[in-house]
Amino acid sequence: MLANRRQFVATTGLLTLAATAGLSVRADAASRATFDPKDPRFNMLTLARLQNDLSGKVQFGYSKGRVFGLNPGAGLPIPDYGKRLYDYEGASVSRTRELPNGDIETVSRSWLFYTDPATGAYLKEWRNPYTGQTVPVPPFRGGIGGGTLTPNGPKVSANFTMESTVFNRPTELEFTTIGDKTWVSRAAFTRWTPKGATQARTEMTLDTWVMLTRDLLNPRLTSIPATSSWTSQTEFQTWLKNPPEQKGAQLWKSDGTKMSRLADLPPAFVAQCNAEHPGILTDPLEFPSPSGEKATRAG
Repeated sequence: MLANRRQFVATTGLLTLAATAGLSVRADAASRATFDPKDPRFNMLTLARLQNDLSGKVQFGYSKGRVFGLNPGAGLPIPDYGKRLYDYEGASVSRTRELPNGDIETVSRSWLFYTDPATGAYLKEWRNPYTGQTVPVPPFRGGIGGGTLTPNGPKVSANFTMESTVFNRPTELEFTTIGDKTWVSRAAFTRWTPKGATQARTEMTLDTWVMLTRDLLNPRLTSIPATSSWTSQTEFQTWLKNPPEQKGAQLWKSDGTKMSRLADLPPAFVAQCNAEHPGILTDPLEFPSPSGEKATRAG
């Protein structure tokens, strides 16, 4: 369910504010621009422009990440305290548009492949260092999802119980400007119960984007060029088949960016996508449409 939750987070803007009002940042050598980091509409539009393109053009998100197992607080030797478990490559295809009422609507699909940290090979099975057992590695392919951002918080729906520190409140972001660059961050604490499960799970996520300040402050840009990083701490995935007494948690860390051209994705990753999920990169994405109207389509 991890990638499903990432899709919710990416779409809805689960954010934490730690900036002060009236922050002034340098826009260029000749002028200064000021914005209010407590303005929920500015934050909503900033998030949408960082993740996608308000013009509705298809955007491809791509990231490479690492997954670690940690068991803090037990006084264990370093090799038992932390282990690098596996790596992964993840991607998304998405479209975003501004609605007549000013809200932001996104439709997307996402997926990932687990990889071997030493060779980069895509994994079909994996040896669990906690149990010594070899387990099959499940594929992940998210269905078409999406959501709507509003100045007063996200509108989301799910087929499982989900709560977060950022539901039912305005979009918030943290801004740090150094020189000609700005870092935009968000944090979220989430609790959910997977469909069919009886025990809730928890996750902390931290997203950060880095961009030129002049791009952040340019309202003519429907998409802000930026690099991104994502960190998550959560319980061990169930497919690892860890025993119930296994203590600790997983730490996920990835770095990536978005792009508007399919040709900019790594060729080996594209080949893997085409082999495992034909059409996932090129099948059209349609925005939901009111009854009786033709859906807006691109692909």
